[in-house]
Amino acid sequence: MLPKSFLSRLTRSPSRVFIVILLILVIFQLFSFRSQPIANFGGHHTDDYEPCTGLEGLEDVFVTLRTGTTEAPKKLPAHYKTTLRCVPHYELYSDFEEVIEGKHVYDVLDEVNPEIIATHPDFVYYNKLRGKGRDAFTEEEMAQWAAVKNTNSGRDSPGWRLDKWKFLPLADKALRIRPQAKWYVFIESDTYMLWKPLLAWLEHFDSSKPWYLGQQMQIGDVIFAYGGAGFVISQPALKKVVEHRNTNLKFYDDFTANHWAGDCVLGKALADVGVPLQWAFPTLSSEEPADTDFESGFGGPEKQPWCYYAASYHHLPPAEYPGFYSFEQKWYQSNTTLLRHKDVFYNYVLPRMGAERDEWDNHSDKEEATAASFGACRSACESDPACMQFSVSGYTCKTSSALKLGRRASAAQQVKSGWMVDRIEAFTKRMEATCNSNKDWVLP
Repeated sequence: MLPKSFLSRLTRSPSRVFIVILLILVIFQLFSFRSQPIANFGGHHTDDYEPCTGLEGLEDVFVTLRTGTTEAPKKLPAHYKTTLRCVPHYELYSDFEEVIEGKHVYDVLDEVNPEIIATHPDFVYYNKLRGKGRDAFTEEEMAQWAAVKNTNSGRDSPGWRLDKWKFLPLADKALRIRPQAKWYVFIESDTYMLWKPLLAWLEHFDSSKPWYLGQQMQIGDVIFAYGGAGFVISQPALKKVVEHRNTNLKFYDDFTANHWAGDCVLGKALADVGVPLQWAFPTLSSEEPADTDFESGFGGPEKQPWCYYAASYHHLPPAEYPGFYSFEQKWYQSNTTLLRHKDVFYNYVLPRMGAERDEWDNHSDKEEATAASFGACRSACESDPACMQFSVSGYTCKTSSALKLGRRASAAQQVKSGWMVDRIEAFTKRMEATCNSNKDWVLP
């Protein structure tokens, strides 16, 4: 505390009042910073840590990264020094061949049936790209398409409608380019792979058998691996599906033309050759750390993410790749254990939570009709023992029983978020009590 005599002298003029206010603000900021949870990196620490060591088995993996023209320049470079830094064998594929910051990006659609390319409406966009490249579209059009929101039935943009045609040709190209690989990992431009846990997980599977591993999704009667979470196909499985597709090109071209999701098209082809999906959630995850519900029941009551090792995340913004990669490397500098989802929560998510944050959306989802102010919204959350967080946007209050960090909101959105920080310890204790030796990996 500042002495009363000091404050009295300072407040005798307007300029001194300003100094008092400034000092109080500085002290407040220091206190707020010190009050934030501190990341706990225990164990040993090595100054000579090399990020590409301890990745035995990565030599046997071939990685394909699938993207599109509207997002490639923004999203691809983030991978070069992070997720792809230590990968010896990979290729980048899009709907347009180009070089982005020194890396060659190949056209994955160049071998699609020419008649389909010439006549199918999905390929109007592609033909314009091949004719004039990026100059075929205005910057405004490209920005508008890149900003289209994802929905349960995809995104309404020409690049996304073209994306479904990429999956089966990509499988064919991957096998052709690296036929000796044991495993083929397929990722997208906003997929973050954690290679040490992934490689350790794959050790539980026999690569000489047909395997198709991914986060489970379903459209109609087809169960398939969700592309954004990344998925893995063994060499025998990939050979079977590529050979089958190449002898039934018209069938799968017609099936693709009448579908909307390319990862489902690939899943259908794999099922047709007797390779069902091995469900992989939460080892592979379709959410980014900031939007992960760590007690999600998506995989069933015994497969909540908290206890399991984490091998992938999705929807990570390009600007966050360096930070998350740095976090991952610091973890292995100080720990001998693989990262679990709960480690990501404790050391990456929790330190950025607090009692409240302005211009922040923590993705609370239950609308409360009786609370319009921030204080009233907090009270509504406090009155519900299961409530972990809340947010206010304009006159709309939302609460949630899930604990998520969320993401910064624009000033125009006017979103303010809060968390029940006094309930977090009870939450972590409850989650820790669910862990046992059977909750390391998702296995058959």
